[in-house]
Amino acid sequence: MRSLMWKLRIATLWVFYAVGMVLLFILVLMEPGSVDQLRTGRIAEMAVDSPMTLMMPGFVLIPLALAFLTFVLTDTVARWVNVVAGAFFGAMMVWDVFEHWGAAVIAAPVVSELVALAGILVVVMALMKPKEELAEARHTDKALAA
Repeated sequence: MRSLMWKLRIATLWVFYAVGMVLLFILVLMEPGSVDQLRTGRIAEMAVDSPMTLMMPGFVLIPLALAFLTFVLTDTVARWVNVVAGAFFGAMMVWDVFEHWGAAVIAAPVVSELVALAGILVVVMALMKPKEELAEARHTDKALAA
């Protein structure tokens, strides 16, 4: 039961991350002049091209896939997948906080900070899995192997 709660907490953080990214995309479009920039093929001083159109959905779909994988992977594999992915996505969003600093839409840096916090909390939660549960899982695995 504890393992399920642990996975549920991590999956909830991933869903929060994905929803935060969608909100951040909407806030970027609310910046003055961003719709005009989008019409010219640029947004937030980046070209809107094929790599960009693949990258942007990935910021939402990969965290949602990680939320699902958290439940279907074994505890040990889920732990390390979440540590690596949380560190990667958290670090990206920490960098993004500085991108949105001083934005016309004041909510953008705040949302970036919350999304970055969600990514960092995934790492913390993945590493905080109770040690007695890990020992219990190893004991169960050994009993099943015997």
